[in-house]
Amino acid sequence: MYRTFKYIFLSIIAGAGLSAQAQTQTDTLRREVEVTRAFVPTISDANKLNSMPEIDEEQTEKPTFKYSIQSQPVFSTFSFSPLKAATVETTPTIQRGYGLVRAGFGSYYKPYAEVFFNNVNSKNTIFGIHGKHLSSYGDIELPGGDKVDAPFMHNEAELFVKHTIQTSVLSVNGAIKNDGFNYYGYPGEEGVQELLLRDDQQINYFGTKQSFTQGSFHIDLDDIGADIDEQEFGFSFDYHFFGTKTEQKEHFANFTTNFRAPMQVGIGMLEAGLEYTQASNIFIPADTTLDKHSTTILFAKPAWYIGNETANLKLGLGAWYIMDNTTDTEAKIAPEIRANWAPVKEIINIYAGIDGEHINNYYSKIAYENPFVNPEHDVKSSMQKIRFYGGFDGKFSRKTAFKFSAEYSITGDQPLYYLNETFYPSTEINPNPRIVDNTFAVLYDDIDRLKLNAEIFHASSDKVDLSLSVNYYEYKTDKQEEAWNLPNWDATFSLGYKISDQLSVSTDVYLMGECKALILQSQDFDPAIPGITPDAVYKINTLKTVFDLNLKANYQLTSKFSVFAQLNNFGFQQYEKWLGYPVQSMNALAGISYAF
Repeated sequence: MYRTFKYIFLSIIAGAGLSAQAQTQTDTLRREVEVTRAFVPTISDANKLNSMPEIDEEQTEKPTFKYSIQSQPVFSTFSFSPLKAATVETTPTIQRGYGLVRAGFGSYYKPYAEVFFNNVNSKNTIFGIHGKHLSSYGDIELPGGDKVDAPFMHNEAELFVKHTIQTSVLSVNGAIKNDGFNYYGYPGEEGVQELLLRDDQQINYFGTKQSFTQGSFHIDLDDIGADIDEQEFGFSFDYHFFGTKTEQKEHFANFTTNFRAPMQVGIGMLEAGLEYTQASNIFIPADTTLDKHSTTILFAKPAWYIGNETANLKLGLGAWYIMDNTTDTEAKIAPEIRANWAPVKEIINIYAGIDGEHINNYYSKIAYENPFVNPEHDVKSSMQKIRFYGGFDGKFSRKTAFKFSAEYSITGDQPLYYLNETFYPSTEINPNPRIVDNTFAVLYDDIDRLKLNAEIFHASSDKVDLSLSVNYYEYKTDKQEEAWNLPNWDATFSLGYKISDQLSVSTDVYLMGECKALILQSQDFDPAIPGITPDAVYKINTLKTVFDLNLKANYQLTSKFSVFAQLNNFGFQQYEKWLGYPVQSMNALAGISYAF
């Protein structure tokens, strides 16, 4: 606990007098804070722990383009992990013109360019385009002292249209993105085995190039003007194609309808739809071959709602019918109950509920969650059997909002990542070498999790913004000694200050507690029989507490031009989010932007 409080205290001292923007997340604090300036929207790229730099410009007025991308803190080495080691926040603010162009260059040979364009001249239609490039070509030192190439590249292009039809809004979005990187990591202080340094080695993926390419399409219709007691119909459709350099491919489609209608007593609700996924060239454990895996899920969530804005109750359930070409057909069911009570309207809201969820661990979802997992992975679905949750949120004052919550969940077949260490036959280089795979395998366990959350957002004036979020986790596993790679706490702190009309500065601090990582040492090696052998030895490693500090500044040269600078991972900590994969140490990025 002493170390935990030390890191939090250092974060607050480092951030004093600086400013930051609050990020929008689906389960985070509702920032209904009354301030005298206009709301500043956030644009981000859609991953929970990324590895890309984020650039934040707070002064330049930028387009009102309403993106659906989420901006997350990211690893400085690769764009799929949300820690802020080298984050470039793409957060354009409101502007009366058409768009914004940004360009910059940073350490680790990092070029950056981004463009936003939108047209809001039509009364009922918004049209926008967004494009981005970010890459790095630097080296990283591994725990064993080896310096390796750890380049990454991120490209994306997006087209967005939103059209208002009476009280409904029709949204259409098309995007394509590409992420390239290396499997550069290797765990342990002994260094990379000499066998892996050969150009023609085929033992594992060390040094192999990988790329993810995803093309996606989204359309939805939502009646935003309908009151809770009025009939409403809406739908959404999502499709993406995902492909890798290692020749895995995935098709994903989801169609969901929402219907609401008043009844004699209360309101009837229904969410229902179909989800289909198909991945090819992946390892099927049932027959130990590379083949296709397809899953079709029919789901329905009927519910009954009664009450008003002050107090209400929702009673329902979720049902899933799962058809899988590698396993037997299954049916799952979970309750969905939620109660809300606002004793003082718009000041405090108290809520509690019980629910559950079927979790489809489709190929690209796992690939983006852990890009260094074995590319032939086939991860089975999980089931959150039940979740109890509750809390309260509201306002301390007109300018300060808060949220406190707790939840306890029981999840079956939770995927956990580990590395294999295997014995190889004698060679002329090293007799009987043991070599660790540098891509992660997956094991499963049933996990009970307690989560406590506290969030505060404060906007004291048009000069200062502050946000703080703290999460505490406690896990109980069924078979495993630890919940591998899952931290016991994390925290984010953001503080921003507008020094003058031209100059603003900010800081973002990310902290994450220690977690345990696993290497399974097998006595015998048989590539045809992957997985855990009965004689495997558990080698437990500790990933140290993460302290990640980012400092940013923006200076407005004219009404059109501004310059920005950013120091990422200013705590000089080359931490590992995944065992054997350290991130870039302190790095900088600077550039110029032009609003038109």
